[in-house]
Amino acid sequence: MGIINAIFQAIIQGLTEFIPVSSSGHLSLYQHFTGNSGEGALFFSAILHLGTLVAVFVAFRKTIWDMIKELGVMIKDIFTGKFTLKNMNPPRRMIVMIIVSCFCLVPFLPF
Repeated sequence: MGIINAIFQAIIQGLTEFIPVSSSGHLSLYQHFTGNSGEGALFFSAILHLGTLVAVFVAFRKTIWDMIKELGVMIKDIFTGKFTLKNMNPPRRMIVMIIVSCFCLVPFLPF
């Protein structure tokens, strides 16, 4: 795979990741039509997705760090009896929403 081919795939990944279409599907179609299918293409797709994840973490690093700090404070509040659902700050509200949204996964846990 050449550098131009890698650049085109990175552009496809970047353009399609944050819109409601399948970035993996578009990468697969590009790789199929350019003859770059196989294990190497699968590995490169995984690397592109990892790069997207790193970019998201970098872009939202302050928000993620604020949520991590607030999670510690929230756990302390739960154990000291000071936790309340009223008057939550935005990071705590986001943590609670993430926890509540994960409840739909409980039926799929392997018990």
